[in-house]
Amino acid sequence: MHLGAACTNFLAHMLTAFIGRSIEERAFAALLATVCTITFSIALGQLCAAVCLLLFLMGLFAKQITWRNPPGLGIAVAFVVFAIILSAILGDIAGLWTRVGRLFWFILIPVTASLVAVTGRDRKVIAAFLGGCAVLGVKDLVVYPILAWRKPLPDYLTALIDKGSMTDGQMLMLGVVGTVLILLMAVKERRSMPWWWWVILLAQVAGLVINFKRGSWFCAMILIGIAVLLQLRWRAWVVMASLLVIFFALPPVQTRMLQLKREFNVEGGGRLTMWFKIAPALIRDHPAGIGFGCLTNEKMKQVFRHVEPNRNHLHANWAQVLVETGWAGLALYLVWMVKMLLNNLAWVRRLRTATAAERGVAWVALSILAGLLLNGLVEYNFGDTELMFIYAVIMGLTGACIGKSVSVKWRAL
Repeated sequence: MHLGAACTNFLAHMLTAFIGRSIEERAFAALLATVCTITFSIALGQLCAAVCLLLFLMGLFAKQITWRNPPGLGIAVAFVVFAIILSAILGDIAGLWTRVGRLFWFILIPVTASLVAVTGRDRKVIAAFLGGCAVLGVKDLVVYPILAWRKPLPDYLTALIDKGSMTDGQMLMLGVVGTVLILLMAVKERRSMPWWWWVILLAQVAGLVINFKRGSWFCAMILIGIAVLLQLRWRAWVVMASLLVIFFALPPVQTRMLQLKREFNVEGGGRLTMWFKIAPALIRDHPAGIGFGCLTNEKMKQVFRHVEPNRNHLHANWAQVLVETGWAGLALYLVWMVKMLLNNLAWVRRLRTATAAERGVAWVALSILAGLLLNGLVEYNFGDTELMFIYAVIMGLTGACIGKSVSVKWRAL
């Protein structure tokens, strides 16, 4: 099956589901559209999510959809409620929705769990996400060089690096890791995969590189390295090491890596300044937190005047959650994330006697959540609306599948 036919079949499936006989089928089609489009367009993704939510509520009312509470939903609700109350108490009531509105999208956790309970739908959700990441890669490859050419910076490479997006870099990192894992499983079982899977991977890798986000590069390397170690033999490590040598030999990559030395300066206004100067000072003065979404560049400048300009986050989930919601909020957040990881691991273990292909969805879901959390150590992705959607969908997907064995045939994708 060639790429054009595969895309046509995917769109035909979504259209058929949307005009299908039940509201539940239409809601699932809208969920697929949400997962696909949120990767490259926040406006389109939110629109699709709103349609999905409306159809979901209609389905509940018509008793065509059964509400399911996935494991860990109670912790998620506790954190969201706590963050909203704290922000209302410590912040301006008039701007409450602006600060906490994005937390609303965690409603996709039970929505996804309820809609993906039907066997076979899990793989469609993963395929929609990986396909969307490929579209994002192509989009960045086309748009960034044009925008960089128009931007008056000292040189073209500097302008191109400046156009890179933290959110796009992380989204593409997740896509690359998920797609590589699928292909590794196929290689391990000596199964042939449609050639367009390699095209998808190429688009994702190219987009990841052109975003020039070092944290996303390192996360992709770490997770792919672990996947290779688990799935293949030492020869694959030799191939991967050779590719890494070629990658780091590229002049643009070397330029970006040399810029790392600025990050290790505590007085430089970057990450170390935020983690070792600003965050400790703020949590010392506000142990209960300052309110979710209440951190501003002005507040950071009150602690350290030369912090990065126009930055309203601390470049790390743990630091941001601690400062905004205090020690209690951080404890809730950590319990929540650990619970989600344990759910994913339980799902993988349940399928340990199945073939590599049958374990595919569980492993990809685990790699996506692990990628979000790993990158979250050096980036604040918990507050990005696009990535918040991915958090919610993966948590809901895991909740739907944790209690049942899932049969996966990647050829069907």
